[in-house]
Amino acid sequence: MMHLTITNSKLLFVSVAVICFVVIVLFVQYKQKNNEKNINQTEIQASGISTHDTNRFFDKYSFQNGISIKDDTIENQKRILGAIVPHHLLPSFIIANIFDRITRQDVETIILLSPNHHDIGNTPVVMGKLGWSTPYGEIKPNIEIINAFTQKDYISIDDKILDNEHGIVGLLPFLAYYKNDIKIVPIALRQNMTKDQLNDLSQSIADISDEKTVIVASVDFSHYLTSAQAQQNDKETQNAMKNYNIDKILQMNSDYMDSPQAIVVLLQAMELNDAKSMNILYNTNSGKLMNDLYGKTTSYFGVVFTR
Repeated sequence: MMHLTITNSKLLFVSVAVICFVVIVLFVQYKQKNNEKNINQTEIQASGISTHDTNRFFDKYSFQNGISIKDDTIENQKRILGAIVPHHLLPSFIIANIFDRITRQDVETIILLSPNHHDIGNTPVVMGKLGWSTPYGEIKPNIEIINAFTQKDYISIDDKILDNEHGIVGLLPFLAYYKNDIKIVPIALRQNMTKDQLNDLSQSIADISDEKTVIVASVDFSHYLTSAQAQQNDKETQNAMKNYNIDKILQMNSDYMDSPQAIVVLLQAMELNDAKSMNILYNTNSGKLMNDLYGKTTSYFGVVFTR
């Protein structure tokens, strides 16, 4: 009888201990979530905006022209894990076609790499946590992934910078038109990123990506050259990208592209995820598109990466 009493006491003690442990764990998780919510709210208040408005970067004519041009080859495609699109709206058909292809897949998140065109901010990499209002619905951020990235000392949250970054803002109406329940991770890259930071960001993106994640580099290529000069430089760029020649790409200036950093992060993430098959769907320039072969141009690529 005494033995049973002692055993029951032990069981009672263990049960109480387990319950206390569970309560403590739940309390800690609750506090962490509240702290994270408060931090997010503080960041949003500091930005001075509540939602990004894409309307001032939206050109209805370019948009309608882009989505009206169909490509019958879309139906027979491998799964896309990465892509390159322009952010100038003149070649809107490239933007529309690539996002049409991507959103026909079961995709939940787009990691969107853009140049930081004004090259401003307190860190080499800037991200944002606000939603994006478009004429076709609101695009929401993937807060879980964004929070994971912002633990790094070279990344910060600055929605004010992203609010004026056309490398991100101009693309989102196209994305919302095809799939407005998709989430994005907007990333603006400054030119002062070190190679170690590029490597770390590429690895982190590759690690967090799955079959429902697509990495997109929003990049315009050669700037201010004639159409013929742009075509020549694009050949060099194409060779460097196809050969994954990271060192050469990092040496390229605006005669070749506006964000070697975004291209390097994309290429390295594709290599890490075994998606090195690069299919160039488009390569053109504004001189060709506007029939002005001797004026200053910008060139464009539309590329998808598969396994």
